Amino acid sequence: IYTVPTRALANDKLAEWRARGWDVGIATGDLAENLGAPVLVATLETQKNRLIQGDGPSLLVVDEYQMIGDLDRGLNYELAIALAPPSTQLLLLSGSVANPKDVVKWLERLGRKAVLIYHENRPVPLEEVHASSLSYHVPSEIRGYWPRLVAKALAEDLGPILVFAPRRQAAEAMATELARQLPTPHPLALTTEQKLIVGDELARLLKSRVAYHHSGLSYGARAGVIEPLAKAGQLRVVVATMGLAAGINFSLRSVALAAESYRRDEAEQLLQPSEILQMFGRAGRRGLDETGFVLITANELRLLDAHAGHLSRSGAVDWGALLGLMAAAAQRGQAPFPEAVRVQERLFTSKPVFLGVEESMRHPEVPCGLHTDAERARHVRRRVREMLNSLGEWEAMPAFREVPAKEVQAAVWPSNFPAPEQPGGGGGGPLVGMKPPLRSVLRLPAALEKVGLGTLTVVAEDGEGKIYGRALTVADRMNGDRVIIAKWVRRLTNWNGRQTSAAVWAEKIAPLVERRLKEQGTPLVRFADADRRILALVSLADVTMRVPVDRAGVALWRHR
Repeated sequence: IYTVPTRALANDKLAEWRARGWDVGIATGDLAENLGAPVLVATLETQKNRLIQGDGPSLLVVDEYQMIGDLDRGLNYELAIALAPPSTQLLLLSGSVANPKDVVKWLERLGRKAVLIYHENRPVPLEEVHASSLSYHVPSEIRGYWPRLVAKALAEDLGPILVFAPRRQAAEAMATELARQLPTPHPLALTTEQKLIVGDELARLLKSRVAYHHSGLSYGARAGVIEPLAKAGQLRVVVATMGLAAGINFSLRSVALAAESYRRDEAEQLLQPSEILQMFGRAGRRGLDETGFVLITANELRLLDAHAGHLSRSGAVDWGALLGLMAAAAQRGQAPFPEAVRVQERLFTSKPVFLGVEESMRHPEVPCGLHTDAERARHVRRRVREMLNSLGEWEAMPAFREVPAKEVQAAVWPSNFPAPEQPGGGGGGPLVGMKPPLRSVLRLPAALEKVGLGTLTVVAEDGEGKIYGRALTVADRMNGDRVIIAKWVRRLTNWNGRQTSAAVWAEKIAPLVERRLKEQGTPLVRFADADRRILALVSLADVTMRVPVDRAGVALWRHR
């Protein structure tokens, strides 16, 4: 079974392999055909239930396995891989995962013998071309940013061009405008059958050798007309939607991105580096182009912005699948809770996903007969929460307040001291009434884990030890005397331009960054260089923390 993320890709694989004479079936959400064939191409969701029930093929290929991290579909991928029977061999494919060794460790933890095969070299190297460097003189009657840019690129032999637009409407509008404005000395002649498949509107665009490509098109139009014409080099420009980037089964000589974000589930989503990598990866046709070209447009997205992403699970729990597995265990006469815990222990995470039944499983013989905390909680009287204050006394938990971090203290008991005895005799040592040693939370990294933005790091040191703050990447140093300013810094300072010289950075931008950071309550301690990055080390002293303030007026951070 060969699984792919989209129905479009499944249809492409079906057509490609049947053209080779293979006996192939297909299973997608809306199509099931020849399911008993020796090779089945499918969307993963159609195979999930049979896999988690232990019914797997001899080989399961998961193409684009980085989908494990997808917020909507990641759980399906994760469970299918985690619960596929041991007799099923797995082949996971991806070109945009930065931590494949973590996936290998996961598979080994599942009892599989996993091997990582890694190939770094592209068959067609990529080269950047900045739009401003295109010198071809475009006639004045061609107006608008994209028509003029595309006209220049085509004139300088950078075509055919694949443009990624943020949504369907934008893709259709751009393709229509390009077809209207670009001269067409050699119109494309469509067959009668092709015209019937695509309709009059798209046929007019194709005549100008321009097309749009998105999931709203029929399979016949997309896979039967547009993609074959694009692969055959008959189209000058194809405008595709960013959301379908993983489902495009063709490459063109050049790629351009028309936006920095796209629409997903009624929300605007910034392009992730791995998504940019996937789109730029469509530049350069193997066997046709010696070099693929990335066109740097007004949004200034470049190869530097494209890199493999760190893969992690989406963080949710598939309760529907979990309840189904528990019900199946109960039908087999097995305890359902252990089955649920077994499933969660097989997920792609270094930290266990707790369901709330683990403690009861460790102590199955409970006098009350109630096995989970939720069941027992209904019969427990409400208790008064207390805390050990700065005087070494237990007091009722006070209200939480927003307090600057520089005023927050934490009790730091020496490691050889026993724990303070709690009210009711539930504790360990005789320290009640003894004032605990207090230490500023600015010296305790554990207390600052959720305070501020950036990477937690040491920003200063004095006689009492290290002082922690945050490190923010503000710019990247390029070869020579150039500096690329981080997007958030440009927004913070209202600075126009993504690149500048080192001198302008030092004389104008750096002081402006320092002033703005101070205004937002995270004053700069100093700038630092690390691996061609310029870091701003900022203080967290004025950032507020929500903590209890005891009867002595001391704000105390408490370990959760």
